[in-house]
Amino acid sequence: MIRLYPREQMKRYLFVDIFVFTFLFFNLLTLESEVPLLLRLFCFAAILAAYYVALWWKDWRFVAASAAGICLFAFAAILIDHSLLIYLFLFSDVSGRVRFWPYLCLSMLFLTSSYLAVFTVTTGKPLSFLTTVYAPFLFLQLILPVTIRYMKRAHSLERDLASAQSELAAFAKEEERNRIARDLHDTLGHTLAVIKFKSELAMRLADSHPVAAKREMEDVLDTARSAAKQVREVVSGLKHIEIKPEIDHAKTLFKGTFTTFSVRGEEQIPTLSEVVETMVALSIREALVNCYKHSRADRVELAFFHTEHELVCHIHDDGVGIGSPDIKQGDGIASMKERMRLVGGTCTWKSGIDLGTTVTLTVPTVHVKGEGK
Repeated sequence: MIRLYPREQMKRYLFVDIFVFTFLFFNLLTLESEVPLLLRLFCFAAILAAYYVALWWKDWRFVAASAAGICLFAFAAILIDHSLLIYLFLFSDVSGRVRFWPYLCLSMLFLTSSYLAVFTVTTGKPLSFLTTVYAPFLFLQLILPVTIRYMKRAHSLERDLASAQSELAAFAKEEERNRIARDLHDTLGHTLAVIKFKSELAMRLADSHPVAAKREMEDVLDTARSAAKQVREVVSGLKHIEIKPEIDHAKTLFKGTFTTFSVRGEEQIPTLSEVVETMVALSIREALVNCYKHSRADRVELAFFHTEHELVCHIHDDGVGIGSPDIKQGDGIASMKERMRLVGGTCTWKSGIDLGTTVTLTVPTVHVKGEGK
């Protein structure tokens, strides 16, 4: 189907365009002037055509159409009435949708020149409009395209960011599923096969050799205990993750946002066992991602304090908070508490509506790398 009007313009501004052009048509026909009706109709049709071209194309044809349309408005304002300059908002608005800055600058130059030309011809003083009601109209017509451009840019960045976050989340989930599947296959596949084999053997021996069957079932029990430990290791994901790369990742995450991210006490991070450091790093990642996604904070701070026997980590934001600590906790807090429990540490949090949120991680530092794995 051939579209006669740009889709975005039709969706958002079609009725506005109809409204504005209706009033323009009415004013062109009714304003007192010696200009003949046929010329007025031609002027309206030419302006409409120029606007239509400027809507569809954003290359050199946009520049030509804008120049033609603005010149036609200036011509009408000279011959009929200055008030027609107000309708230059039509080309001011569409100028904000071009992607190339020089085209936008040329359009703004055309707008300014039209006012200078109209008042030069009608009053002999090109700047005399500055003392009239038309001065703020020109100011708004120059500001409007810049504002529209930055709003479109902001919306585009928001869409790109949302798309990137969605893709990263999907990738992370897929990668985690692949890791779990791989680890389950590598660690539990053989174990479950042994359990199956010994269980079948015990069933065959149960009547004729009960002692041997009992011995086989004892082996099944020991193997099952080993399988339970393997499941915990797979779910915990005990691949070594360091804290400092997580800090660098967080800096990159908050870079370019309206949230200021700062780190204190990074030099106080002691040498930890791989398991402890991994659990702390994953918990920091969880807390900071939650700050990024939900807090709407102006400031997020990550602070480390090292005492003689423990490492304390504070993650604080000054965002909207998540209400009273009595409210139902999400999976994020629960997973951080579980990770800290696995390494003998604690995870506490406090939050209030519009008071921000503080998550405190505490882990013992009696183990060093190479120990307690």
